[in-house]
Amino acid sequence: MSRSFVVSGVEQNPAFYETSTMVPIILLSTLLFYILAQDDFRNIIKNPKDFKSYPTTILPFFAILITTILSIMLDFSPQKGMPFLIIGTTIYLSYLMNFDNSIITKIFYEPKENHIDAIKVFSPFLIFILISMFISLIPLISENMVELFSLVLIVMVMLSGLHIFSESNNLANHDKKNSALIFTIALPIVLYAITRLLFLLHNPDIVTRERWDLSWSFMVDTNRFEINAWPIQPDFPEDIRWKFYVAAIINSVRITLVSIVLCTILGVIIGVTRLSNNKLASILATVYVEIFRNLPLAVLLFLVALQLGESLPLFTDEANISELMYYSNQGIYIPNPETNMLILSTLLILSVWSWNKYKDYNAQKDPNYQYSDNPLLWPLVLILCVFLIFSNASHPDYVKDDPLNRIFLNIPGSWDIIEGSGFEITPEFLAMIIGLTLFTASVVAEIVRGSIQSLPRGQIEASISLGLSSYQRLRLVILPQALRSMIPLLNSQYMNVWKNSSLAIIVAYSDIFYVIFVMMNNLGKLIPLFLLLLVTYQAGSLLISGIMNFYNSRVTKVKI
Repeated sequence: MSRSFVVSGVEQNPAFYETSTMVPIILLSTLLFYILAQDDFRNIIKNPKDFKSYPTTILPFFAILITTILSIMLDFSPQKGMPFLIIGTTIYLSYLMNFDNSIITKIFYEPKENHIDAIKVFSPFLIFILISMFISLIPLISENMVELFSLVLIVMVMLSGLHIFSESNNLANHDKKNSALIFTIALPIVLYAITRLLFLLHNPDIVTRERWDLSWSFMVDTNRFEINAWPIQPDFPEDIRWKFYVAAIINSVRITLVSIVLCTILGVIIGVTRLSNNKLASILATVYVEIFRNLPLAVLLFLVALQLGESLPLFTDEANISELMYYSNQGIYIPNPETNMLILSTLLILSVWSWNKYKDYNAQKDPNYQYSDNPLLWPLVLILCVFLIFSNASHPDYVKDDPLNRIFLNIPGSWDIIEGSGFEITPEFLAMIIGLTLFTASVVAEIVRGSIQSLPRGQIEASISLGLSSYQRLRLVILPQALRSMIPLLNSQYMNVWKNSSLAIIVAYSDIFYVIFVMMNNLGKLIPLFLLLLVTYQAGSLLISGIMNFYNSRVTKVKI
């Protein structure tokens, strides 16, 4: 990639990169991983002007800047000099991670008093630069460059490991030593991934190069198929593919959020029921867990979709419930609530929750405080919210559409719902919710059961001695303590719900995987669309993980 072969002013090496492009990309990408390993993003954001808080990041930045300038100004040999310069600089970053911030800071502010430390810090970088410039004169290095770098990395890994296991460093530097070890081990993989991607983008093979074209310019064209989405409904064929992509993400997010809420509620109920003294309830909960936990999700979704198709009435049956809800195997229409009622219900729930917190906070200041709980409060609040939401909702308006006044007006199945008069729930959405909820709830139930059984028996006996009811023991003593072990496991299951939503293609639900899959078949842009799909699922998983980790940090503060 660093070798140029020009004939008549035309570059003959398709894989060639300009030095001013290739070197900064490789080194800055490595610097990004370096900063992640150092965990310096927080210090850079909070104190951007306080260089003392992240000196071990400032120094590598200047080293990379010097390397980039030298690679542009000097003529390094493309076969040996340039690779040695790039790899040597990245290894130097790994070398710097073994120094404490205090040592680097003293070198910058008191260089005369810390000249020995300055030699230790800067001399390897200067040696790499000099060898890169005169590598052709050193055959022992130029002919054994791979072996040399491998030996250097192995030695650095061994020294870092010995330093960690000897426990000679203090607690403040222990995490950085671990990070240095991991960064050194991962450095060859990171370099290979970066250079491999650059090579694929400029592959000598024309077909491969076009396949790896990551411009995504085709996404601004109009789409060639239609999907069912809410609340954003892209129009076919006027809207561009990006709008279909956004609508598909919202579809995936909808089934993920609803499934997470439902599987958590159902999983907690099943998990607690498995520990019940009632043998019948415990056996039924166990049977549920063992059936759905051992059933493949793809098979479960297929069975649910098949059963819905068989159970729901045909489109010609005109089935309804008190003319408030119309349902068939083509869709379910329920009253469409007004936005202001949804906002009012949300404010009511938040107000009741805030009042309870405020009342408990003030009551705990009283030395004679005794806990009192009203288990009917929240059911009543929820019933009131449901009443508010549907009290002024727009009911489905059922009509028979026959503009030609034909004699077929009374034929069953000629009915339709006026658009906007009711809220539609598609059978595909319902099948995904049922399948994901039943499958994930079985795993959540086992998490709840195991977390509760891990609690000391004395906690339960103490709550009984205080006269707490079964509901109060569960809500105030058992579940709050079980959360410490439940949250990390629930985090994994919630991310699995997001990733398992990709199986929506089985029930023909228009999620992100389904839409991208159809685009790939229509356009043939496999790699750009697969990367877009990968980034989408990765972003969703990281968001769920970040929220759950934040909540976990509020529950427990234990760290190693």
